[in-house]
Amino acid sequence: MVCSFTALDEYFGVSPAPSRFERFDGDIVGLAKATDGLSFPGLPYAEAVGGGPASRVLYRCSDGEAGAYPQTALTRLPAKRSFDARGGVYESLSEPTPSPRQASPELILFEAAALAARYRYEPDPSYLPETPSGLPVEYQRDLLDLVVTGARPDKGFELLRRSGFVDEYWPEVAELGSVSQAKDYHPEGDAWRHTMETFGHRKAPDLVLSLALLLHDTGKPDAVPAGGRRFDGHSELGERAARRLLGRLGYPGDVVDSVAFLVRYHMLPAALPRIPPSSVGRALDSPLFPTLLELYRCDELSTFRGPDGYYEACAAYKAYLKNARNPYRDDDGKRRGDSLHRARPRTL
Repeated sequence: MVCSFTALDEYFGVSPAPSRFERFDGDIVGLAKATDGLSFPGLPYAEAVGGGPASRVLYRCSDGEAGAYPQTALTRLPAKRSFDARGGVYESLSEPTPSPRQASPELILFEAAALAARYRYEPDPSYLPETPSGLPVEYQRDLLDLVVTGARPDKGFELLRRSGFVDEYWPEVAELGSVSQAKDYHPEGDAWRHTMETFGHRKAPDLVLSLALLLHDTGKPDAVPAGGRRFDGHSELGERAARRLLGRLGYPGDVVDSVAFLVRYHMLPAALPRIPPSSVGRALDSPLFPTLLELYRCDELSTFRGPDGYYEACAAYKAYLKNARNPYRDDDGKRRGDSLHRARPRTL
């Protein structure tokens, strides 16, 4: 039966987390006999992990360690739309500031951050432990997935930052707090605050988009001024930081490549209305370009500038797509000679 954050997602009607949480009624030996392809990474919130890279399943055995917070004890009965209400679970769901039960520090921190990010709970900060050392990469990735795809990632990240977790395990993200930004362009504050603001403008909590929003400015701490640009080359530096962090956490290669593309080109939509499309045709032809426009929209709306630049970029992109289908126009919209009045092969 589904349990924990999967059951909570269904109960509150929010977009499902990238991983699925299930409860097995039995011990870990019985689970191993009943399920093929399991691994046992020793996580505090799951006795075993199954599925593939794109369909990760986290199993909790009924005789294993209970959740730190009562809310995470919620389960949905098999083949039914009803939920298990035993043990005062329903009462806990309406508690806005939950307090944890006796549990390991790593479990308390994990569940508190996920509850804050996904369901607008405000866990009691007095119960938050200091960040434990030596947490496995599986723990870090599962936690990042839950927080970044929540309705309020900023709440979860702020909690993790306060506990010292972000500094300890995600330094590429932690360094955003050291980057001050000109108030004329970023009245919302430093690069950390700006990044947290971007999440509030998403239309959907897509994993790739959300990871790209988190990492799009991670090149700024290492960028140097040049040519009148304070953060010259920060997109390229950010791509390297994104690949480093996501690779370290074991994300699939396609996810790493997609996020890296979005970070690398996140400044391109701003320039698109003023440059020849043929000069960036490779990026424009990418199936990720609509997602890049969405990242740009969230980025712009987190500043004082408003949506005008986004609308201009969308218009330029639509014009490029129209010209790409027209054998009588080149990529820049200029008329071709009669000898070129034929369909053009597309290059990627």
